[in-house]
Amino acid sequence: MQMAIFGVLLALLIVQHAASVLPVWGSAGLCLVAAAVAVACWRTRGRWQRQALCLMLGLSVGLAYGSLRAQWRLADQLDDAFDGATYTLTGVVVGLPGRPDDGLRFEFAPDAAPVGLPSRLSLSWYPKPGVVIPAIVPGQRLTIEARLKVIRGQHNPNGFDYAGWQFARGVGGLGYVRTLAPVDAPVARGIGARIDRWRDAIRARIHRSVEPDIAGVLTAMAVGDQRGMSDATWSSLRNTGTAHLVAISGLHVSIVAMLFGGLVGWLWRRIPRAVLWQPAQRATVVAAAVAALAYGALAGFGVPVTRSVLMLLTACVALLSSRRPPASRIWLLALLGVMVFDPWCVISAGFWLSFGAVGALILMLSGRHGVRGRVSGFASAQLAVTVLTAPLLLVLFGQLSLVSPLANAVAIPLVSALVVPLVLLGALLPGDFFLVMAAFVMEHLMSALTWAAELPFAVWSMATPPLPLMVLALIGAVWAIMPRGTPWRVLGWVAWAPVLLWSPPRPSAGTFEARVIDVGQGLAVHVRTARHDVLYDTGPGYYRGGDAGERHVVPYLQGAGVGTLDLLVVSHDDMDHAGGAVSVLRSFPVRRVVTGQGVALGAGPAPTPCHAGQRWIWDGVSFRWLHPAADAQFRDDNDRSCVLHVSVPGGSLLLPGDVSSRAERAVAAAGGWPTSTVVVAPHHGSRSSSSEALVAAVNAGHVVFSSAYGNAFGHPVVAVLERWHDAGAQIWRTDLQGAVSVRLSTTGAQLVSEHAERPRYWHRKRADPRRADARLMSSASVE
Repeated sequence: MQMAIFGVLLALLIVQHAASVLPVWGSAGLCLVAAAVAVACWRTRGRWQRQALCLMLGLSVGLAYGSLRAQWRLADQLDDAFDGATYTLTGVVVGLPGRPDDGLRFEFAPDAAPVGLPSRLSLSWYPKPGVVIPAIVPGQRLTIEARLKVIRGQHNPNGFDYAGWQFARGVGGLGYVRTLAPVDAPVARGIGARIDRWRDAIRARIHRSVEPDIAGVLTAMAVGDQRGMSDATWSSLRNTGTAHLVAISGLHVSIVAMLFGGLVGWLWRRIPRAVLWQPAQRATVVAAAVAALAYGALAGFGVPVTRSVLMLLTACVALLSSRRPPASRIWLLALLGVMVFDPWCVISAGFWLSFGAVGALILMLSGRHGVRGRVSGFASAQLAVTVLTAPLLLVLFGQLSLVSPLANAVAIPLVSALVVPLVLLGALLPGDFFLVMAAFVMEHLMSALTWAAELPFAVWSMATPPLPLMVLALIGAVWAIMPRGTPWRVLGWVAWAPVLLWSPPRPSAGTFEARVIDVGQGLAVHVRTARHDVLYDTGPGYYRGGDAGERHVVPYLQGAGVGTLDLLVVSHDDMDHAGGAVSVLRSFPVRRVVTGQGVALGAGPAPTPCHAGQRWIWDGVSFRWLHPAADAQFRDDNDRSCVLHVSVPGGSLLLPGDVSSRAERAVAAAGGWPTSTVVVAPHHGSRSSSSEALVAAVNAGHVVFSSAYGNAFGHPVVAVLERWHDAGAQIWRTDLQGAVSVRLSTTGAQLVSEHAERPRYWHRKRADPRRADARLMSSASVE
């Protein structure tokens, strides 16, 4: 059984990392193969042959099941024909609505959806000032007019896959509501809608009773809704390794089950008739299972919650049937149950951390005898969890909290013994006393965690190591926490050495690499030489909080192993280029900052202006400012952009910022545009830039357009695409292909897109025919 379950796990990993999925007939064929393997496994008596057949059985079943579920989910995605169109729909609110200060966000299930419209949409509504926002509840019927949109997110190395996250949640499309009106009809009466309304009422009570930031933390603990937590709170929790305390996890489920089961058992023993009918132990177990199920429903059944509930239910069934299965078997059955329930769980960080932490505890406690004190037992368990999850954290996030053991040693007892019970009592009982007490404890705990998170040594970051090295470190971690007496346990720690000593390869002297990061409607380019790192622009800031620097640029740079930026360039003062600068300066030490005229950062070292004619050489790579001249005066921010030319004997890269044709003429008059192998298109491909004179002068072999898909400005415009294409340049677009990597050496230029390197079957790969003709679409898709 164990090998079959691991086979299913391996199969789902293959499916969820594939560029395409098996057709239905292929899945049907695998089902026949699985049946044949099952018969052979049943007849085989040899141990190793049986294990191999069980692994094959799990692989075939997992591939067939994962592919079928993927095909069904793909069929429930918004069709391209609906992309950008406005429709009037009637349907039901699903799940908990989000309520930002100036609007609504909610999931919506349309009634009688036409072919091509998914069964679930994620909608947002930000009405004009003065419009009254109605209070909507889960299960409420609405009539909306919404502009629909296909789900497309940014695609960068080590970045968050927004499209994959929505796909795994079962959301088939996005929509921007223009008008919204409640329907005069009863709300949905299904069990799911009733539970969601209960969760919504609890969330409302918490936010009425507690200060907003702490209310977001308590709401996350009570009903699993984390949208009310601030970025600063998340940062403190991540940097101290305590984010699991606010995301409803197995710890919370276990606490609830233990408290309720223990209370029922205590009462049961005091009722003679009850004890004569059933032993108190069975009543305790059943009560704990019921409590876990209820809390799982309240929390929304995330992966850690589902894992804990399944483990408790399995243990409950075993005890009621007078069996005592080993903890490892219960763990495996829960693993199988979660994968059947959600085959996309294998791409979730919570899946690996949840099962990894419980697996570490099982390994730590199995095969050990003797009395262990509470303090030493807790310390050993914490050490086991830290050691086993460390490789997972490095792979998933590229960083490891060094203060996590100490922070968890303080936070886990407080949250377990005080905060969670107080939150649940406050949610279930009238009055605000218990909620206020929980907020009091949590406020002081968050103050301590914030202090710990700001320590200079709190977080250790490193480049994401290759998968083989991480697998070796994970095997070593498992071996290191095996019971005493396991031979060669010290080799488990030695297995960490390759990961700790590894550093990402850098370009050789006289060559350089650049990556146009996919930041949506904006620009950020990372240039790397043998020993230096340059960041040209930092992506946009967002109207409703946050910026691309924090969400896309910083994770990419951390994954690439950047420790210090030798040069940060903010080409000009537009928000789509300078919006992420503060986040970058907060995350990395920067040796030098160069900005265009009028840029005020308010953080980092004092900036110096860029002036045409300045040049320097790093590691055999020449850098030169082409614009603006020291005495130049331009009214438009775009025309004040710092224009950088990076070159080696084999080719060059031109970064012109947002200059328009007016500034292009100024550069041509001052000394001319240098021939460039690769050009990042000025101003994202706007109509006012990329003049015929510039295109002819640079004679580029490749041009990269950095813009958001379906942006309101129409970038890049068809006329500009045609101009570059007719000049012989190959078209690259971040909105269609994700981040674009450039390598320039003595042999010329090599370009590749993120979609080409890491394709996934849920990613949309087609250009929009309304924005480019067929000839340009084919050139944009060449990789």
